[in-house]
Amino acid sequence: MILSPSLFNSDLYFIKETLDKLDLLGITHLHIDVMDNHYVPNLGFNAGFVSNLKSHTNFILDCHLMVEKPESTILDFIEAKPDIITFHYEATVHHSFIINKIKNSNIKVGLAINPSTSVEQIKMLLPFIDLILVMTVNPGQKNEFFLPFTLQKIEQLNLERKERNYHYDIQVDGNITDQTISPCVKAGANNIVSGGFIFNNNDIQKNIEKLKVAIN
Repeated sequence: MILSPSLFNSDLYFIKETLDKLDLLGITHLHIDVMDNHYVPNLGFNAGFVSNLKSHTNFILDCHLMVEKPESTILDFIEAKPDIITFHYEATVHHSFIINKIKNSNIKVGLAINPSTSVEQIKMLLPFIDLILVMTVNPGQKNEFFLPFTLQKIEQLNLERKERNYHYDIQVDGNITDQTISPCVKAGANNIVSGGFIFNNNDIQKNIEKLKVAIN
């Protein structure tokens, strides 16, 4: 089970202290939200930020591109050398081009799907990806509620993974708390993104412990 704190929800004024604390708590993955204020109504991190993290930390960096036409910026993020680059199925028609660009750079490739996107729509791409991100809220929106119907997609993806011997991780992102994490894990998710909950009140250790207890 992988727990990936989303840095976008942290207090960036204390970024060094936050990263040190996460490291001490045994966190190995960081989720980096990249937003362009077009595909989603918000702005997030850029390739330069990813490159700096790569240079100064040992975390596994998981870039989540919430941008229109990711093919136009994919080379910038490849050059930043994260460990995983995830793009949205709905944001482009050039899926194979992007997948090949990422894979040929020895970076793992992830595919994100919004709540309204079905598993059927992406089945042809599943053999070629390393991670499938199921959005459990509408991306980039504030104060969104967890959408329970997305659990069915996690179950479908888990069944596909078992029946066809695929090896992708199933990641969930969107209002993941100590109340919503357990159903996701039971449905088959093995990579959990949480931001607002982990960094709430800056009590990172206590909040991470709550998530771990909820899984067990």
